Amino acid sequence: MNNDKTREYLKDIAELCIDGVQGYKDAAEKIDTPYLKSLFTTFAKEREGILNSINQELATLGAPAVTQGRTDGTALGSLHKIWLDFKSALSSDNTESILEECKRGEQYILDEMDDVLKNKTEMPISSAQVLQDARYTIWKRMETIENAEEVQS
Repeated sequence: MNNDKTREYLKDIAELCIDGVQGYKDAAEKIDTPYLKSLFTTFAKEREGILNSINQELATLGAPAVTQGRTDGTALGSLHKIWLDFKSALSSDNTESILEECKRGEQYILDEMDDVLKNKTEMPISSAQVLQDARYTIWKRMETIENAEEVQS
């Protein structure tokens, strides 16, 4: 994989991180449970940290940072439906639905990262490491959401 392809993949993952940050902030505002409100606020901050790491790697590869308002990119088409479903869950005021949509969003970004990491031997080691670290953090968040679902049941 050349650096152009690596930059493209990193930008797509960064877009998903931006939507994750906003999604968790929205969820934290909507949810009434103090534990979940705190959890979602923490997740939003963690996702900002992942975005910062990806943007640092993009800078190393000579690419601009990905910020709010970016409208070009391959991930946006697929992301649109997930975002609409998430907004719908928030409007339903149903904790179970919100947790389910959070989990679905996390699974989506994990799947995207897995697709990119299949080619990790063809990308710079530093890029692969950034994505592997991010993937681990998101995977742990997925576990936390699943545990929160069990508590809510």
